Amino acid sequence: FSTDRPGKTHSSLTVDAGHFQLESDFWNYTWDRYTSERTTTRAYSVINPFLKLGVTNWAEIELQIPTYNSLVVRSRDGQGTLRAHGFGDVLVGGKINLFGNDGGDQALALYGLVKLPTAARGLGNNMVEYLLNVPYTIALPAKFSLTLEPAAGLLRNLNKQGYHGDYQLLANLNRPVIGEAVTAALEIAAEYTTDNNIRPRYTLDPSLQWLITPALQIDVGAYIGLNKNAPDYNPYVGISFRF
Repeated sequence: FSTDRPGKTHSSLTVDAGHFQLESDFWNYTWDRYTSERTTTRAYSVINPFLKLGVTNWAEIELQIPTYNSLVVRSRDGQGTLRAHGFGDVLVGGKINLFGNDGGDQALALYGLVKLPTAARGLGNNMVEYLLNVPYTIALPAKFSLTLEPAAGLLRNLNKQGYHGDYQLLANLNRPVIGEAVTAALEIAAEYTTDNNIRPRYTLDPSLQWLITPALQIDVGAYIGLNKNAPDYNPYVGISFRF
């Protein structure tokens, strides 16, 4: 039982053939005040499920259904408030494991997603976008595990004309801390783009996950902004189960 949550890094493993897995936020909240645009942002989503189906012993397909999202952006210069709520952008895609699915100390996968512009007005940018992640995981001494994940995306420009390249580098170090059931992780994420209007973003992302049964897990974590361009705080609580 291996999940793509918590945190921004993804598992290098896929769901077994014929099995179905659901991974979802119960609640996901974003607070961002220290911005160069002098705005304050509050956003949250509830019940944001990722549905995953194993189609072979090395491949899975996925669908994310963002059921409800709320966004409030207030100008601190008195220029007004933006409010939006409703359904979000759907993600479809899949993952291919290149090695490590059946054991060993290392695993590598290709993980691709396409974002479809299904969001309610004010929540999305009305453009198809493309993402590719390459998670690599290696077991370390003393029960530590390290995932390194470069990622690339083709995203809409901030001025809504054309696309730009979006590049991320993620590193996640984790270890069981209470028996084998509770695992703690610390992740660092860096994001760079070729859009001159978007500056680099850096976050530090602690999390805990509790494997209640061999097929049921709950988690809690947060993304903490390390510079003004990243949201200040983004805590979340989620659940994953397989059948």
